[in-house]
Amino acid sequence: MTERAAANIIASRLLVLQSKRLMLSSLQRRLDSTGGQPAQARVDALRAQTAAALHAYRDTMLRLGSPDTSDFWLVAYGRMIEGARAVRMKLRTSVAVLPPRERYEVSIDIEMLDEIIERWTESMRDSMAAATA
Repeated sequence: MTERAAANIIASRLLVLQSKRLMLSSLQRRLDSTGGQPAQARVDALRAQTAAALHAYRDTMLRLGSPDTSDFWLVAYGRMIEGARAVRMKLRTSVAVLPPRERYEVSIDIEMLDEIIERWTESMRDSMAAATA
């Protein structure tokens, strides 16, 4: 696949994501102003579609995007942070059922994971700053 074709596919995924976000925002504002309960199902469906569009964009960026771009690194760091947070949550929920010695070791692992997440978050912020500069 050519770089141009890859860039076009990535751009189209981003446009779909942005459109879903705009529609969700508009529908949410209307729901908030009218207090309409029947529209909540539509908001939930659009929220799920937006999440799917975000996932598709990120997958496409990581598969077809160039590591030479800051957008690629924003997506990569975001994906790593999400994964690390999920692991951290699983560790935190499982720590209560462990024996004290293992609980201590897992607590140390959680602290290390928190530090890694913080470093990745800082790197992501740096990439965002570079993208806007």
